[in-house]
Amino acid sequence: MKKILFCFIALFPLCTFAQNCDCLVNFDYTTSHIADNYSGYSDKVKSKNLNEFTNFTGQLRQRAAKAAGTDSCYVILKTFVNYFKDQHLRVQLDWRYREKYPEQVKQLNKLFKKPALPASDEKLNNQTSIKQLSASTVLLRLPSFEWSEKKIIDSLFKVNDESFKKTTNWIIDVRGNGGGTDYAFNSLMPYIYANPIYIKPDEYRSSENNIAVLEGNLKDPDISGSAKELLSNIIGLMKLHPNQFVNPSGKESFEVRLDSVYSFPKKVAILIDRNSASSTESFLLMAMQSKKVKVYGENSAGMLDYSSNQYFDIPCADLNLVIPIARSKRLPQYPIDNIGIAPDVKIKATERDKIKFVQKQLER
Repeated sequence: MKKILFCFIALFPLCTFAQNCDCLVNFDYTTSHIADNYSGYSDKVKSKNLNEFTNFTGQLRQRAAKAAGTDSCYVILKTFVNYFKDQHLRVQLDWRYREKYPEQVKQLNKLFKKPALPASDEKLNNQTSIKQLSASTVLLRLPSFEWSEKKIIDSLFKVNDESFKKTTNWIIDVRGNGGGTDYAFNSLMPYIYANPIYIKPDEYRSSENNIAVLEGNLKDPDISGSAKELLSNIIGLMKLHPNQFVNPSGKESFEVRLDSVYSFPKKVAILIDRNSASSTESFLLMAMQSKKVKVYGENSAGMLDYSSNQYFDIPCADLNLVIPIARSKRLPQYPIDNIGIAPDVKIKATERDKIKFVQKQLER
């Protein structure tokens, strides 16, 4: 695979489509910042693969020294980042570049296109919504856990609280939900809770750059009080423990107990697919512990081990560098990246109506 990518780099036109960016400067910035700040670096670069990684990096650096434009540099940097097999760690084209050069972006994306997998003709609703499927079953469509969706989700549960507490079966459809924030599904958890839930916290890599980035986040006028308190705690721990991992929870794991268990719903089906990722997988890890819950579909995306993604100011304005600085305490025993979370009941991708399939399972 690496040899193929090097061929792509060699064949790709080394011309300038936007501003000239010194690729070698940007390559050195990317490699050094990933080495110094990425929470997965020490897990991915070890003595057994150090020579391979060093040679791989050296060959790419030679290419970077000859690259003349944003397009060719992007291919080189993305090839380097892809070595780590972490979808949260990424180099991406800035939105202004994507708007200005849409055709060029299409060509670039083809170089890194994933193999197509069988898919059904089913079209997913991209709006947070509810639908009564029958007297006993309701469908909750949650296409995103982005922060902007939190108010919508909270409102949905507030308005429908009375009817939700009388409905026997729930189908929660999170197919295509690429995540966002764990706060987005807080209002959902009391309904599906049936027994104590155990959670492994995250730990954060301490570095001068990570401290600076988090201090910058504190200046965001829209940051909530609880988020500000958490960030301040993490920053304080990082300063006390330089070049180490810090755990703001102070625990290896913790237990969540709620005061009551709702009588309804009796059964909860969560429908997932290969694009259910990140915070959606965090939701799954908690929800699957409930006796009420059964998960249907296919393996999730596998994008959760390294998180708390932060933007770093890579010199070239046409590019963005995103680095996760947190690592789950599940590791190394229970990895999810590039594996995904397996459903309790697998549904073939070619199944024409997966909602109907799940509804029949719940109502039989």
